[in-house]
Amino acid sequence: MRPPLSRDYDPLSNYQKKLGSLHENCPVQAALDIVRGRWKPSILYALKQSSLRYSELQRALPRISPQALSTQLKQLEADGLVAREVYAEVPVRVEYRLSEFGTTLFELINSLDDWGTSYLAHRKSHL
Repeated sequence: MRPPLSRDYDPLSNYQKKLGSLHENCPVQAALDIVRGRWKPSILYALKQSSLRYSELQRALPRISPQALSTQLKQLEADGLVAREVYAEVPVRVEYRLSEFGTTLFELINSLDDWGTSYLAHRKSHL
C-alpha cells in the first residue's frame, strides 16, 4: 500500500532522475522522453495556438484529470518547454504558454499533425 501524500509531496522529485546516459547517446530517445506522456502532446498542441489558463486547458482536454494536468504541466515546465506566468491580480491569474525554447517544437508538432492525419486516413481506409 502506498503511503499518503504529504503536503510537501513534489511530483517532480523523481522526474529528473530518469535522465541518463541513454539520452546522451540517443538524441531521439531524449526527445521522445521529453514529450512522452499521455497528455503532453495534447497540452503542447493546445498551447501552440496561444497562452491558456489552467481552466482553459482543462476545457480543451476534458478527459484529463486535474492531477494529471498539473503534473504534466510541471514536467513540461521543468523541461523548459512551457512557461508559467502568474499575474498579480485578485483572484490570481496564471497562464501557461510555450516557452521560447518550446516554440522550437512548432515544426515537429506540425509534422506530427500532418503525419497523424495521414495515418488516421490510412487506418480508416484499411478497416
